[in-house]
Amino acid sequence: MRFDDHAILCIVQEDEHGRRLLEEAVRVWSDGREEEYLGRPDYRPVYAPDTRDVVEAVIAFSPPGGRPFEVRCTPVLPVHLMVGTGYGLEPDWRHGMYQGPGPVVQGVTYQLPDDAARMWGLVDAVGRFEYDGLVGHGLFEYWALGPHPSFPGQN
Repeated sequence: MRFDDHAILCIVQEDEHGRRLLEEAVRVWSDGREEEYLGRPDYRPVYAPDTRDVVEAVIAFSPPGGRPFEVRCTPVLPVHLMVGTGYGLEPDWRHGMYQGPGPVVQGVTYQLPDDAARMWGLVDAVGRFEYDGLVGHGLFEYWALGPHPSFPGQN
């Protein structure tokens, strides 16, 4: 999340029981101040009905010794990265896969909405981020994979 005089980096990964496997939350100032640890982030996504598509989210931060604050996140332009990008869905195109000597160029065309189900997976979205009257933009990446408490009745 990039704002005029700082950026916020936030990473949250949870398993199917909601246990944190990885988390990071820091504010990095443009003027060279020491980065600020923002505590354990509380990530609250809102999903489109019957999907795993995030329509908005709130991330709450509680910096030790600082004032708690919440950032409202809005995906502006979702880019579904699982199709055609080497993340492993195509049998003949993956990151680091040997393609033989010389340059290799491939292409694929999908018909939407017919092929929309193939688009499910990792999403890198251009995101809008707001807090305390500040507006920033950046990468809002998400992937809801497998069973999770946020998806009652879904596997």
